[in-house]
Amino acid sequence: MKKNMFVLAFCLIVLAFSSCSSLRNTTPKNLPPLSEVSPILDSIVEEGYQLYYSERANWIATDLVFERYGMDELGRSITYQADNNLWTVCFFDKNNEKCLLECRFDIKSGNTVTLDSIRPISIFEKEQMQRKETMHNEAISKYGSELKFAPETFGNPNIDFVRMNDHLTRVYFLQGTIRHDVIPFGNDYSIDFDENLKPIAFRRYHRSLIDSPIKNDKGEEAKFLFHTHLKDNPFITPTDICNFLLYRPKNMDGFMVASEAYNCMFMFSVNQHRIVVQ
Repeated sequence: MKKNMFVLAFCLIVLAFSSCSSLRNTTPKNLPPLSEVSPILDSIVEEGYQLYYSERANWIATDLVFERYGMDELGRSITYQADNNLWTVCFFDKNNEKCLLECRFDIKSGNTVTLDSIRPISIFEKEQMQRKETMHNEAISKYGSELKFAPETFGNPNIDFVRMNDHLTRVYFLQGTIRHDVIPFGNDYSIDFDENLKPIAFRRYHRSLIDSPIKNDKGEEAKFLFHTHLKDNPFITPTDICNFLLYRPKNMDGFMVASEAYNCMFMFSVNQHRIVVQ
């Protein structure tokens, strides 16, 4: 069984690199002028980083709260963007009446401030908790049957609530993983909510899970990762960028996506902080 799985993985890698090489030697089709494409790509990068900061703040805060409390002592939690540079995560007690830990993550400096003095929940925090519960319940009620994830042995989904503007909140469902040898792309969705917390749009970014290995069979770290997007998903997605940033090895700078819609390659680079067309 293991041998068959290895053969299948090897074939997929060969196909991926063949597609990559063929697209590099072709001319993009139907691709709008760069003056039109560049703002789209820049907005994808910005959204991807905001999603990453939300998830990263959750990771840091979760580690900190479990250093102090057990699961049976915790109730709900909220995550919100206090301003352009600050993400805040709060964990509440079992009765959701007191804040046990508040973690503030500065995205510019990377510094984290932790406040662990137990205090009553504020009115603002109660409102945020109610908003989160309403959107979560609406999302599951309306689109739950559309959300497909890997088994728990691979990893549970992560849920993020990102305020896009005063009129729109986007709820993301991302495939997480407990494995250290892959970066999970796919099994990712978003649901948009209006100011009245009514769902107005649903998007499935990929059709399946793409668990991309970060090392080859010799244990050598991959230089880059690659996967293909079909015509209904022409660009790199914010969820691609988020999960790459979360799970990438430190020395891996980027990944590439082959766009069937435009017959070209899109490459995301951490160092360049942008997506380029190849």
